[in-house]
Amino acid sequence: MILRNFLFLDTATMEDYLATLEGYVVEGTIDQTEVEKKDKSGKAGYKVVEGEIASEKSKETKQKLAITDGAKFQQLYEILEEQDLLQFLDAFDEEIWNQLHRGELLEVDAIIRFPKPFALTQAMDDLSPLLGIMAAFGEDSLADPKDRAAFEGMSAIVKLVEGKPVPILFEAASTPGFTFVAHLPRRHLRCQLSDLEGEATLVGKVQRILTKGRKVEVFSLFPAFTSSLPSLSREQRRQMQREMVKKELAEVVRGPTVILTPLAIYR
Repeated sequence: MILRNFLFLDTATMEDYLATLEGYVVEGTIDQTEVEKKDKSGKAGYKVVEGEIASEKSKETKQKLAITDGAKFQQLYEILEEQDLLQFLDAFDEEIWNQLHRGELLEVDAIIRFPKPFALTQAMDDLSPLLGIMAAFGEDSLADPKDRAAFEGMSAIVKLVEGKPVPILFEAASTPGFTFVAHLPRRHLRCQLSDLEGEATLVGKVQRILTKGRKVEVFSLFPAFTSSLPSLSREQRRQMQREMVKKELAEVVRGPTVILTPLAIYR
């Protein structure tokens, strides 16, 4: 059995998978009753004296067993392994990569990172409290009106990003060069965002496979910028989007790439 520390766990999807494979999902808690029987001598079991069963004492213990999300995931994991429905990607090559198909469940020992523009928004979010502390001690880093305007504009963009799914990029730890993309709904996160980066195991379903030459936008600040500029023409929007990619305010990944719907991330 693997002992897991979950960083992300989509419990709704997990229960859907369990219900599909088992036909049901056990909810809440399980009542467990243990009965211990002893004869008058204190020995467990029955005692026969001259053809009769001696009187006995019984002790009954009741307890409730909680069915945790971790226990449900372990149950699902064992079923997937038993039915050969989970492919572990360790050391692999282009031939194995080309055999992946939509709907397949993968387990990957991954090295996870955030797209650069998303990491920028997190850095800005972390910087705000620090600037407040510095200002309290008379060190105002935003005394210049231009710096303050730029900071406030970026802070407004950070607010627009809050609540959106968290984009991640990752490669298999043993086989770099093959890129995976996933977006994590925040309601299923079980850690601080900073804890997501680095090595972890990811389980997810193949949503889409991008062949060589095709591309996907993993994350962009473009929607946040254009929401305040509704009068832009289509060509102006396209030009602005191209410029944002050049300035690393948007990150685009080119195929071959696998886009996963994440189920769990753990260490």
